Amino acid sequence: MSAQKFITEANKQRVCQLLGWSLDDYTQYQENKGLEYLSEVVCCDLWSVNNVAKAPLFWKWWVNHWNARDAEFVADASNWPLDWLRRKYTDLNAVDGFTFWPHKIITKQSYAYMIGDVNKESVQI
Repeated sequence: MSAQKFITEANKQRVCQLLGWSLDDYTQYQENKGLEYLSEVVCCDLWSVNNVAKAPLFWKWWVNHWNARDAEFVADASNWPLDWLRRKYTDLNAVDGFTFWPHKIITKQSYAYMIGDVNKESVQI
């Protein structure tokens, strides 16, 4: 395991420990926030959100950004009360404050899924 992967896993475990979450809670929250990001920041309709969400590169990119925020959270966390830690983590992952966009390659991959859906729909009609 690379040093970066080890640090990422350690941070994930520490976040779960600090927030009193299971790994399933963590991954569900991460996924929900990714979908929220797509619907509120990137896409304007559910169809587009669903198609971008099919792109594996989007999720790799999203988790990469997530890992950076986890590192920040773990570095700042100390013996704070649980309610404060949860509020801090929620604020840190509030998508309405995000100013970054997926890379062009992610957009291209999601367009391929969109075109595939359009083609499937036109064949069914």
